[in-house]
Amino acid sequence: MTIRYAALDLDGTLIDAKDQPYEGVVEGLRALRSQGVEPLLVTGRSARSFRNLRHLDDLLGELDDEVLLSEGNVRLARDRDLLSFPRTCPVELTKALDSDLVSDLVIEIGGEFHASTPRSAMQFAMAYQVPRRQIRSGIPEPVDGLGPTSVTVFRSDVPLSTLVAHLDCEVAAIGPFDARVVRPSGTSKATALARHLQRRFAEPDLGRTLAIGDGATDASMLSDCATGIATQNADPVAVEAADRQLRGQLASFLHSFRSEGQV
Repeated sequence: MTIRYAALDLDGTLIDAKDQPYEGVVEGLRALRSQGVEPLLVTGRSARSFRNLRHLDDLLGELDDEVLLSEGNVRLARDRDLLSFPRTCPVELTKALDSDLVSDLVIEIGGEFHASTPRSAMQFAMAYQVPRRQIRSGIPEPVDGLGPTSVTVFRSDVPLSTLVAHLDCEVAAIGPFDARVVRPSGTSKATALARHLQRRFAEPDLGRTLAIGDGATDASMLSDCATGIATQNADPVAVEAADRQLRGQLASFLHSFRSEGQV
């Protein structure tokens, strides 16, 4: 088997909780490239949150210019600072959630955050480590037919699945504040990655791609790619989906990796 691409998660895989690269990872990515493997970043971070990582130029310089954000539903071309939105929720989602039954929410649309209340803005800033000043007040009207990339709901008096059932969206739980996030149906890193490889590299499938991650949202690409590697402290869901879990540091694996044959 020949590996030509490596899809890597960001938080907990390449960088730590303080947004610093793990020791040796930058050099490890450089070694990966020397094997003829193109490293691709696939992260759950939003565009706004990712742009805050301006100190990671050395790390990002070893990755492909186009980054998949928001679980793959947003694409950023870093050289032009240009966002595109392969998949969004319908514009009707905003109206469906704009009621007395849903009182605290934050909408991600066009790469920006908009909070319905000061409380939801504060909770979102704490949960996602986004500066409070980068969250705008008030829910905007849709522009040019662009729907939300995601909606994070902190308080709802009715099941969200009932409100969005007819809108081709799905609801998932997230840890902080018992919140729920609404995204386009079928959102996963694996489907986004396959679509991205086809568009950018004319690669027909994930058969020549190595996936590396640590979280539950990485599980789809860890299971669907040719080889899935869970990091040393990965979530049990990621470990179950992967072919192998690292016992040591990621940098050591990247340095020892060979694109030809088994990993």
